[in-house]
Amino acid sequence: MATVAQIAANRINAQKSTGPRSVEGKAASSMNAFKHGVDAASIVIPGEDPAAYERMAAEHIHDVGPRTALERFEVDNLIRADWQCRRLVRIEANLYRQLLAEGQTPEEIDVTVLRDSPTGRLLLKVLAQIAYQQRVHSRALAELRRLRREAAQADMDEIESAHEIPELPAMMAEARERYRQRNEPNSTPKPAPAAALDNPALRL
Repeated sequence: MATVAQIAANRINAQKSTGPRSVEGKAASSMNAFKHGVDAASIVIPGEDPAAYERMAAEHIHDVGPRTALERFEVDNLIRADWQCRRLVRIEANLYRQLLAEGQTPEEIDVTVLRDSPTGRLLLKVLAQIAYQQRVHSRALAELRRLRREAAQADMDEIESAHEIPELPAMMAEARERYRQRNEPNSTPKPAPAAALDNPALRL
């Protein structure tokens, strides 16, 4: 297991690394973590652009930089929810166009139309799914922030424990005992120096 000093040295070295500088290198590097999560084949349906999905996923991974399996899981949730929202928004636009094609005007698309029209009812379901995917995205983001806070606290605890002085409890106990002895209320008062008693200026 790495020591605290080794961990600190690794972090310093990592900060010095500039990483890939070319466009191709950056693109390849950004997709390294993506290979461990959801991929385009598992979520992109016919008619969608796998390259657009991969770019979106790479942006999420670059922004978050997942460092653990749990963080990668939450990033996968972010990516999936984002992509589903984009798909549902396109469906929403198509349903509005369908309503207009059925003879409705933008002013006439109200609650009654959405309730009575099959296209309108489907649109309401799509809107509900968009809201659900947005909640999934928000929960995943909140969980990522919680994991980062816990990791930061664990790092601080490790650093603090590494700098603890093993002898400190014994030293504190010894200091408390010295203080108690100096301030013992029943201790015998120290006699005054004899020279001070022979001083005429101190006589009554």
